[in-house]
Amino acid sequence: MVENIEKLKLLPLEGLTMQDEIIDQLAALVEQEVKDLAGDFGHLEQVVFKTVMSLGQGLLQRLIDRGGKGYQGSSPACRCGGSQRFVQYRGRDIHSLFGWVKVNRAYYHCCDFRASSVPYDADHGFGSEQISPGLARFCCTLAVDDSFEESSRKVESLLGQNVSERTIERVVHHVGGVVLDQKDRQLADYFKNHQLPSNDCKAQRLYIAADGTTVREDDGWHEAKIGCIYWENQRFERVSRYIGGFHDSGRFGWQLWLAACGCGLSQAAEVIYLGDGAAWIRTEHYRHFGRATFIIDWYHASEHVWDCGKALFGEGTAATSRLRADHLNLLGEGKVE
Repeated sequence: MVENIEKLKLLPLEGLTMQDEIIDQLAALVEQEVKDLAGDFGHLEQVVFKTVMSLGQGLLQRLIDRGGKGYQGSSPACRCGGSQRFVQYRGRDIHSLFGWVKVNRAYYHCCDFRASSVPYDADHGFGSEQISPGLARFCCTLAVDDSFEESSRKVESLLGQNVSERTIERVVHHVGGVVLDQKDRQLADYFKNHQLPSNDCKAQRLYIAADGTTVREDDGWHEAKIGCIYWENQRFERVSRYIGGFHDSGRFGWQLWLAACGCGLSQAAEVIYLGDGAAWIRTEHYRHFGRATFIIDWYHASEHVWDCGKALFGEGTAATSRLRADHLNLLGEGKVE
């Protein structure tokens, strides 16, 4: 479909008679409202945006109504070894990128297993929240850099859809749990089959960063291990991959290594390992990234130089300031030893 759309854009204008007719009809629908705007381009954009979103909602609903409902026969097999019974079609409201739509899906129940299933929901990625995969992806993308509250405001500002911060929080936690489960399965598969993940990265220099931070959970504070793998592509754009979780350093090191393998670790001409110098970070460097150049980040290096000066000459003294300046100048010139 994407290829066909791209080809459509390249066709000469006279070849788009059907598209032109649709656009003319849409223009006629909003003609009076456009006239009332008196040439205000910003409001004109809003009218077109709302029209397109409304049409998208109607088109999505029409396609849903015409599509399959997840019906798998009157008595498909159940996980318990018996069979499920088709009960009825049950409706469910789903919040999509274009607004709310209704889906009627086949509902099954197994009396022996005392469990129900809705194949349509499983096939289309619907979770416990009434939110479509597309809108969930949009919310999660915003929540990477913003609070749930701010993400909620941005969803309404950008899409005109009202998604509460609590819904975004639950979606993010659910998606995060799924991703962590996938990472755990990938590592288990490697230990079992010793099959490295495929990769199509062609990084000349690969950066691998590891760190730990404390996170408050219901039962108190815990250290979360986090990692970032990044490189520049052929257009000199930075590409990043992230991992993290409440793992011990040994397991996290394996996951970081496996993720780096999927980013072209073995093919990279140069590998840089970044950390704050903590013992566990050094251990995982020696264990998995022996050929990588280990660089301690400037903030922690300067912090240790400052602490050294205070220990030798006292806090706030001129001698401490001179030591810090002299040693940071040496580090800046690459004179590490």
